[in-house]
Amino acid sequence: MFDMKKQLRWSKLKVGLVISIAIGVLLISIFFAGKIERIFLPRVELKIQFQDVRGLRKGAPVWIYGTEVGSVKNIQLSPVLGAIATISIQKNILEYLKRDAQASIMTMGLLGDKYLELSAGTPQAEPLRRGEMIKGTVPLEFSDIMETAAVSIGKIGDFIEKLDHLIVKIETGEGTIAKLLTDPSVYNNLNQTTKTLSLTLEEIKNSQGTLKRLLEDPSLYQKMTSAVSSLEAFAKKVNESPGTLKKLVEDPSLYDKTLGTISSIEQFSRKLNEGSGTLKRLVEDPQLYENLNQGVVRLSAILEKIDQGEGLAGTMLKDREMVRELRETIVEFRETASELKTLMKDIKEHPKKYLKFSVF
Repeated sequence: MFDMKKQLRWSKLKVGLVISIAIGVLLISIFFAGKIERIFLPRVELKIQFQDVRGLRKGAPVWIYGTEVGSVKNIQLSPVLGAIATISIQKNILEYLKRDAQASIMTMGLLGDKYLELSAGTPQAEPLRRGEMIKGTVPLEFSDIMETAAVSIGKIGDFIEKLDHLIVKIETGEGTIAKLLTDPSVYNNLNQTTKTLSLTLEEIKNSQGTLKRLLEDPSLYQKMTSAVSSLEAFAKKVNESPGTLKKLVEDPSLYDKTLGTISSIEQFSRKLNEGSGTLKRLVEDPQLYENLNQGVVRLSAILEKIDQGEGLAGTMLKDREMVRELRETIVEFRETASELKTLMKDIKEHPKKYLKFSVF
């Protein structure tokens, strides 16, 4: 009896051991097949700023390069930044992320759950550190596309309606477009204009005039280029030189002096218009012009008489001998005057030499 109980207990023990080993093998298989070992890998936390999380939930997976590397740990609201999602990712993934990395909220399938897709950033940027914040973007969803499509369809409908009204007006002959389509005079005018333009171009091509030379002769372009180059060189010299021209261009004193001169001229003109003096009478009184005109006429008559040899002046101009004698007389008169002047000076200096008085 005792042996049977012992054998029964040993059989139960063997069955329990077999079941325990089977359960252990099953758990180990599930552990490695489901990659549960990642739970024990070291992790770091990052923060992502979103304006709208679009239904992203706590525990949503985080992917990079199509591989799951973490999950969303927490989502908090901020009155300044909007929504801040805290993610927990594997520590070794931090080596691939830069400071300009971004996170996008994606959808698994058309109407599936949300997940985060990380972009590594540019290679030139600085590495991302533990606890830092990156920018998050929200792509367009199906509802946004449908809303935009509805607005676009409405605009297309309005356009079709307006186009229908336009076609009706064209069919009834209203407006300029209908006349352009139905009136043959437009075509005739265009045809005539084309022929005239063709003849004009043919005449220009066969002529030797200025227009053809302007079209074919490159010398005008070369001269204009040379003139522009010369102008640039001149402007460069003006800018670099400290001469008068640069001062005239840059120094505001010339403008101030010119403005002062103009103001003085305006004051002078105002005084001249308001006054009643001699200068105003010279400007406004026509008698001065008449007197000058009469004087010019008389002077012209006198010069004409002198040219004809009339009078003393005319005789002096034509009679060379008389002119010579007159010149000699003037010279002798000057010598006599000089001697008289010398004599008067000597008399003043030595009066006793010339004037003698005696009482007895």
